[in-house]
Amino acid sequence: MGDLLAAEMQTHVERFSPGADGGIDLRWQNEGLCIAQCKHYRNSSFSQLLASAKKEIPKVEKISPKKYQFATTFDLSVNQKHRIYELFEKWMSSPEDVIGLRDIDAIVTRHPNVENRHPKLWVTTGMQLFWNLHSDIARRSEALRNRIEKAVPRYVVHPAYSKARELLANHNVCLISGPPGIGKTTLAQMLLAEHISSGYEPVEVSSDANEAWTALRYDTNQIFLYDDFLGQVSFSERLPKNEDKRISDLIEKISTSSDKKLVLTTREYILRDAKLSYDKLYELDARFQFVLELSSYRRSDRAQILYNHLWNSAVSTDCLREIATGGYKEIIDHIAYNPRVIEFCTGVGFDTVSAGYPRRFKATLDNPERMWRIAFEKHLTIEQRLLVMVISTLPVRVEIDKLQDAHAALCRHMGITCTGALFRECLEVLEGTFISIERGANESTYVRHINPSVTEFTTHRIVDDRQTLRSIIESAIFFEQLIRLYDQGDSGLFSRRGNDVLKAALIKQQDVVAAAMHRTFKSDCAYGAEPWFSGGRVMRGSKGKVENRVDFYFRVDHNFDIDLESLKEVSESLAAHWESGEGSKDDADRVFSNIATHWQSEGLIEKVHDAYHGWLSSTLHEIEDWDRLVSHIRDYGCIDLKKDTALASAFESHARGELGERSAYELDLDGMQSIAIDFGLEDLTSRITEAMKEGDFEPEDDSYERSRSSPSDDRGSDEYVAHLFGRLGE
Repeated sequence: MGDLLAAEMQTHVERFSPGADGGIDLRWQNEGLCIAQCKHYRNSSFSQLLASAKKEIPKVEKISPKKYQFATTFDLSVNQKHRIYELFEKWMSSPEDVIGLRDIDAIVTRHPNVENRHPKLWVTTGMQLFWNLHSDIARRSEALRNRIEKAVPRYVVHPAYSKARELLANHNVCLISGPPGIGKTTLAQMLLAEHISSGYEPVEVSSDANEAWTALRYDTNQIFLYDDFLGQVSFSERLPKNEDKRISDLIEKISTSSDKKLVLTTREYILRDAKLSYDKLYELDARFQFVLELSSYRRSDRAQILYNHLWNSAVSTDCLREIATGGYKEIIDHIAYNPRVIEFCTGVGFDTVSAGYPRRFKATLDNPERMWRIAFEKHLTIEQRLLVMVISTLPVRVEIDKLQDAHAALCRHMGITCTGALFRECLEVLEGTFISIERGANESTYVRHINPSVTEFTTHRIVDDRQTLRSIIESAIFFEQLIRLYDQGDSGLFSRRGNDVLKAALIKQQDVVAAAMHRTFKSDCAYGAEPWFSGGRVMRGSKGKVENRVDFYFRVDHNFDIDLESLKEVSESLAAHWESGEGSKDDADRVFSNIATHWQSEGLIEKVHDAYHGWLSSTLHEIEDWDRLVSHIRDYGCIDLKKDTALASAFESHARGELGERSAYELDLDGMQSIAIDFGLEDLTSRITEAMKEGDFEPEDDSYERSRSSPSDDRGSDEYVAHLFGRLGE
C-alpha cells in the first residue's frame, strides 16, 4: 500500500510496523504530518472492521495529523465507507480518504510500474484475462489451473523467486531442485502463473519429454512445466530409451528459443543419482539449476507463509487467537519448518478447531510423520484407509473407475462390503487431505495422492502391516499393482533410496507374488489413456502392457526364482504380440535386451529375436524406427549393414524424402547422419551435413521481461511479526 500511495501522491512514504510507535503504518509530509492506517479484514464482517477502526481513534487523537487515510482490503459499500469516514472526519478531507478494495484496484491500474514490482498484484488478474480469452486452453488445463489458482494466494514472494525467475528470463530454462516439501512445485507454479498472465500458453508434461515435443508450436509463446521429471519418490529404474537425450535436446532447444520457457522440478538427491547414470543428464548445464533450500526462506518469509495459509484457511477464531497471542513463535522458528507441513496443519485434515492448536502444530513439526499418521488412524474408517493404501499400488494418477475396481477387490478380500455409494463417500472425505481429484485432458476423472509424502507414508503403513500387504497382493486385479509395489521397494541399480523392508517382505512372500503375477498377466491395464511416469518408466495404457509385464518377469527372476516354464510362456506371448505388429517400441527394446542377457536366454531368445527383428523391419515409418532397427542390428550382429544394399537404398530414399518435406528443426539430423554413416552412404551424409548448417540460427532477443525486484528483509523483526499475527486476533 505504501508503494501505491507514494506513486499516487508522488512523494516519499515511510513504512512502519504498528506497536510502540503509536499505530502508524504509513507516514509522509505534505504541508504537515500525514499518516495512514492499513487494515485487511477481507474475510471478516464489516462490524469487525468498524470495531477495529474505532480502536484507532485515541491513537489518531494523540498524533493529531494534518491528514489521515484509512485503507482496507474489505470491499466497502458507499454507506460503509461513509460510516468509517464519520469516525475520522476531523482529519479527513472527504470519504475518498477511506480507501476500499475497489479503490486499491483503481490505484493499481493507474500505476503499472508498482504492479510490476509486486507480481502477486498482477498475476491473478493477468491469468483470469488469459483464461477468458483462451477457453479451449482453460478446459485442457483445468487441473493445472485449479492448482495454480489455489497456490497463488498462499505464495510469498521471497528471494528464491527472484533468483528462479532471473534464470528463466536469462536462459528460458529453470531446473528447481531441493529436498521434499520445501516448495519446489509451488515456486514452479508461481513462475507459470506469471508467464500465463503475460500471454504464455501453459503446457504440463506428465510422463516424458515426447509430450513437450508433441505440444511444441512454433508460432506461440509457451511455457512448459515438467514437475518431478525424474520421478516423485526415488530414482530406482532406468529411464525409457533415449529419454535423457530427449530431455537434454528439449532443454537445448528451449534455451535458444525466443518464445518458449521450461520449468523442471526434482528432488535434489534424485537428480544427483540420475546424473551418475546418464551422461546427458550429467551434462545439464549448472546455469539452469536453482537449488531451493530451507535457507532460501528468511524469517519474514516463514512468518508470511504461515500467515497467508492461516488467512486463506478455515481455522477457527479461537485457534487463530492462540496463534496471534504468541503461538506462532515456535512454528516460524522451528528447525524443521517446512511449507508442506504448514499447508497440512492449516488444512481440513488437521484439527483446526480444538484448543491447543499451536501445540499440535509444533508436535507435527517435531515429528512430521504425525502429519499423516494421526489423521489416518483417528479420522478415517477402514474403507477410507484401504482406499488411501491401494492408490500406492496404482499409477501416480489413476482413472477413478480403475481405482474403484481395485478398492472393491481389496475390500472384498478383507471381508468388507464397499458399495458404489460408500466409495463416493470415501472420495468426498479424503479429497483435499489425502487425495486430489482432477479432470484429465481426455475428460476422464483421475485420483492421486495429494503429494508424494502421502505415498511414502502409505508405503510404510503397508510394510508395517504384513497381513494388509498380503491382502493387497492376493486381491490385485492389475499386474501393474505388483510392478508398482516392487518398484517402491527396489533400491534399483543406481540408487539406495528404495524401501528395503518392503522389498524383503515381497521376497519373503515370493510364492504369493508369483501366483498373483500369473493370475493377472492377461488382465486389463491399470494405466488409462494418458501416459504417466512410474517406477522410472513411461506407462502408456495398453500400449506397452505386454512388454512391461514380460520385462517385470525377467527383472525379478533373481529375487523370486521364477520357474523356466513361466519365463518361456510369457516369452512366447511376447513373440506373438510382436508378430501381430502390436506393442510399444520404447519398451520393446528394453525387454528384448533383458531377455537376451538373461542367464536362461538360450532356450528363449531365438523366437523372440525373430519376432522382434521382423516387427522392426516391417514398420520403418520414422527416422526413430530406422534408428531402432540399426541399433538392434549393430548390437546383435545379425546383418552387415554396409553389405545390405537393399536396406541402405530404402533408408536413403526415406531420408531424402524427409529432408525435402520437413524443416531442419523438425528432424533428428544427428540420428539421421549416424545411420547414413553406418550404411556407408557418403552422398547422403554430406546432404545431411548441409541441412545441419541450414538449421543453425541465432536466437532472437526474448521480448518477455518483467521488472525485477530484490526486496530487502525489513520484516523479520519480532515487532513486525507480532503485529502481523496480531491481525488474526482482531
